[in-house]
Amino acid sequence: MRIASPLACLLVIALAGCSPPKPPEEERRPEPQAAAVVQAADAYKDSARAAVAKTEDAAAKEKAALDAATQ
Repeated sequence: MRIASPLACLLVIALAGCSPPKPPEEERRPEPQAAAVVQAADAYKDSARAAVAKTEDAAAKEKAALDAATQ
């Protein structure tokens, strides 16, 4: 019994020294949500630009029709 206990301790120490320490896990940050916000803002801007272009086109057609009617 007296020999087994110190031998077991040496064996545990030897095995613990042989295995390399595990590197710490990399920190995983959450994905930024800015891309979704930018995409929604771009869609809104595109819609607004299309509405402006449509309104300007309609105004130009109405002006052309009024000019043709007055001549």
